[in-house]
Amino acid sequence: MRTLASAIILAAVVAPPVVSNRVHSAAPVSTEFQVTTATNYAFPSGAGMLFFYVKPDRTADFESVVGRLATTLDQADDPVRKQQAANWRILKSVESTKDAAIYVFIFDPAVSGADYDPVKVLSEKQPVDIQPLYEKLRDATIRVERMGLTKLR
Repeated sequence: MRTLASAIILAAVVAPPVVSNRVHSAAPVSTEFQVTTATNYAFPSGAGMLFFYVKPDRTADFESVVGRLATTLDQADDPVRKQQAANWRILKSVESTKDAAIYVFIFDPAVSGADYDPVKVLSEKQPVDIQPLYEKLRDATIRVERMGLTKLR
């Protein structure tokens, strides 16, 4: 029987990229990145995952931003954000490649119509710090892949 972690790792290996070389933000975006739409961070099918491929030498930067994201979610006042926080899992693959460390954000169940853009979530509670946080996230991330999921069992 597969564990959740092995299923996620398998999905990361076999899943085709849906969103790549993109970072979304309400903050100003460097011209080297394309801005995605909010629908890329919504999961109307009921569950989803985001895969962050991170430069191996920038994992500490990425994890510092993820730490701020986790704190922001834990301290959410908004009922939708509280609901998201209850089912938002953040994992790091123990089986990274030589080119990237892989982080997986799992939303199960996902709140219908809610935006799971980490930069947007951070900007709601960290507006003064959002630009440096965004830049740290952007500079650490190689690409982001999105996967909407439907429960079969």
